Amino acid sequence: MNAVSTEPAVAAARHRCDMNEVFASPFIELISLAPRNPVVRGLILAQTGRMPGMEHQTFEQIRDWVETTCEKKMRPKHQPPVRAAEGIAVTVEFSETEHGRANYSVNRSGSDEFALDADELLQIVQVAIDAAEDLDAVIDKIAEEIEDDAWNRCEPSLEDYGDNEYEGHEADDTSNVAVEFSRVQIRERLAAFLRERHPQLLEELT
Repeated sequence: MNAVSTEPAVAAARHRCDMNEVFASPFIELISLAPRNPVVRGLILAQTGRMPGMEHQTFEQIRDWVETTCEKKMRPKHQPPVRAAEGIAVTVEFSETEHGRANYSVNRSGSDEFALDADELLQIVQVAIDAAEDLDAVIDKIAEEIEDDAWNRCEPSLEDYGDNEYEGHEADDTSNVAVEFSRVQIRERLAAFLRERHPQLLEELT
């Protein structure tokens, strides 16, 4: 009796990810153009912590090596934001510039909703009222919360934009991050929330 081949099952078990879940599309294109280039291979090492062996010389060989060796790195595609239960949500624009050890940088940006539920929002409002502060003080506090905690509380899907830059950066492996949001939007959504549910609090703040 012939033994049943287990090669497909073994191959499936070894497949850990797709290449586009590890690298951004501009970098994949760069690998396809120069798979043997030592700078390109150094960038693979910088981004994965692993170096393809000398036996991996073609793009297809490197792709197979990545998909059976490396872990997923790219963030998932954007999901619809989860709205705060009976509170407000503020749109936040996220951006970062990653600088890598192999002298490259790539800019990314995306957006998500920063949600404050009703209890959290009312606590901020009550603290302001107790301190004889106005609506602007509440807006300042919400803005401070967003600036301090948006990267922890949100899950933006950051997409690469522009071309990767492969020179002109120190080899420090760092990432510069930033958030942007509209104080006008905070004011409008906060006022609408209070006007509908707690008009007496809005009157005390204005």
